[in-house]
Amino acid sequence: MSRASGSPASPSSSSRGAAFLDALLSRPSFDKQALEGVADVAFPAPGRCTCRFPVRAEARNRYGTLHGGCVATLVDVISTAALVTVSDSPGVSADLSVSYLRPGPGGEDVDVDARVLKVGRALAFMEVTISDARGRVVAKGSHTKFLPPRQAAEGESAGDEGAAGERSGASEGARRARL
Repeated sequence: MSRASGSPASPSSSSRGAAFLDALLSRPSFDKQALEGVADVAFPAPGRCTCRFPVRAEARNRYGTLHGGCVATLVDVISTAALVTVSDSPGVSADLSVSYLRPGPGGEDVDVDARVLKVGRALAFMEVTISDARGRVVAKGSHTKFLPPRQAAEGESAGDEGAAGERSGASEGARRARL
């Protein structure tokens, strides 16, 4: 994976995103196999990740175009890389949807642009656009992630839930039961 240099995002936010992708794509996994060849990864702003993906033979369907499962994996992984630039947690996928607008041409590159729309207390919302070399949209993705409650840091008491927990009066178990 090669990253673009000179990214305007803050060093700490872009380095968190880069570290996330490096860790994910450096060990044997489905993501590594599906996203082999991801290049030109950049973090142009906090909450944003862009990259280029080659539609190589292993990423094509029986029609010779970008496989829909590979598109969904791009939406999942690249939006999560954008998320970790503005959140301490990569979260857990709660919903992921993709609209396929045109075939991703085999043998060419597609551009991926992921943006974080909102990070709330418990959920984060991202959108992803995948375009061909001519700038035509191949697919649009939407990704919602559940952000698990932060674990108490060393030195904090187990009862320190923060203002949100105190205001609601809800225990951790009650909050989880509502999910």
